Amino acid sequence: MPKAILALMLSDLGRDAVKVLSGLTLSLLIVFSFAIACFASFFGMASPGGSIATTHVDAVPTDQLPVMQAAANQCGLPWQVLAAIANVESDFGRDMATSSAGAIGYGQFLPNSWARYGGGGDPYKFQDAIPAMASFLCDHGGATDLRGAIYAYNHGDWYVAEVLGVATRYGYLPPGSSSAQVVDLARAEVGRPYVWGGASPLTSFDCSGLVQWAFGQIGVHLPRTAQEQYDATDRLSLSQLQPGDLVFFSGTYATSDFISHVGIYEGRGRMLNAASDGVGEMDVLTGYWAAHYAGAGRIRR
Repeated sequence: MPKAILALMLSDLGRDAVKVLSGLTLSLLIVFSFAIACFASFFGMASPGGSIATTHVDAVPTDQLPVMQAAANQCGLPWQVLAAIANVESDFGRDMATSSAGAIGYGQFLPNSWARYGGGGDPYKFQDAIPAMASFLCDHGGATDLRGAIYAYNHGDWYVAEVLGVATRYGYLPPGSSSAQVVDLARAEVGRPYVWGGASPLTSFDCSGLVQWAFGQIGVHLPRTAQEQYDATDRLSLSQLQPGDLVFFSGTYATSDFISHVGIYEGRGRMLNAASDGVGEMDVLTGYWAAHYAGAGRIRR
């Protein structure tokens, strides 16, 4: 090391400079690490414009979903309820140990029930078990009394509540619920043009106008702007989102507000919103909207 540099480092001025540089470096590392951690936890380590990893442990396996949707058509069941039962009973076939009561397979049927509804299939194969689950629910009035049919599947109010709770995370909306009404109201406006400042079907909508109007129809009065609606909601993680919650975005146009856009979550990673091309259904967690996602909220009632 050159003597001049060594002398400078050993001087009081040099030592002070080293301390300042060390402190600055440490501060930058802390800030950078904090930013990385916040970004990772908030966006699931997604790259800008890419898909957000929601880390749902109960995500429906893609090979099983079409079977559930087809089986649900037997009597008009919500496929989400079949998915919820599969999740609760065997974690989609990952845990098919025989229960203490003797229930077996993917759908945890008692042997006599499987003999009736299994159609001679294999209770350990989802291709056979899911249609059997749907047949059981349909036979027990699932088309008109879904709660009663779920109760017949496993006698317990706690079981009904758990299944319907999981089904809601997959996008199921109980008929007549306020969340279902809000989603249905917004969905009925799909196709209307975007109008800045619009907040009724008479004038069409902007993003926060659609939200304010839809909630207003069920007696929930929200403030007007997207930022104000963000401030009026309780924060949610992505895994807590349910249909009827709000999803917020920032930086979608030049504004002094942190929040610049809002949509109504309808389940399955989709939202209803009024964007520049009109009122429509769009993905929350991919592409443009993922890159501008700023959080989610639930209305305080």
